[in-house]
Amino acid sequence: MKALSFALYLLFSIGIFVTEVAQASASSQTSNNSALKELTQADQAARTSSGEKDWDKISQEDMQRRKAVLQMLKNSEVITSADYFNAALIFQHGDTLEDIRLAYSLATISYTLNNENKSAKWLSAAAWDRMMMYKDRPQWFGTQYRPDETGVTRLYKVDESVITDAERQEMNAPTLQEAKDREKIFNQK
Repeated sequence: MKALSFALYLLFSIGIFVTEVAQASASSQTSNNSALKELTQADQAARTSSGEKDWDKISQEDMQRRKAVLQMLKNSEVITSADYFNAALIFQHGDTLEDIRLAYSLATISYTLNNENKSAKWLSAAAWDRMMMYKDRPQWFGTQYRPDETGVTRLYKVDESVITDAERQEMNAPTLQEAKDREKIFNQK
């Protein structure tokens, strides 16, 4: 009974929070946080630049970006669906399960504020899968890949019984077959 009461309280609290964020977005700020967008662009540039990557340096820069985003969250500077998506993307590249949990929550808020935000839906699914991977449990959506002991990129194990391809597609994730086909594409390089 206590668990049910807590669950209802939690759902009610989340509903109030999302409503307040939506109202704040509509009334006090309609533009996206440009500083947060710049952090996200730097995050993506570090990963998409050509040439050899210094992952130790990128990891340090990632940590600084996460600190900046936490400060923005504390200062109520993350307001719009795009802001929540950008914050989630930065935390998706975190080092800890807590970072990934926050990425999942932020992405979920993002697409709750704007159900048409397909990127946020995908990021929510990807963060969920990464949380499952961090817990050494099968992913649901088929968004996560890992190199095996030979260096070949493999689709991380998927629990095929939990959700359907239609549910995957609703979250802008690939069908299971598409996820398996991507594994081949990753290894063509």
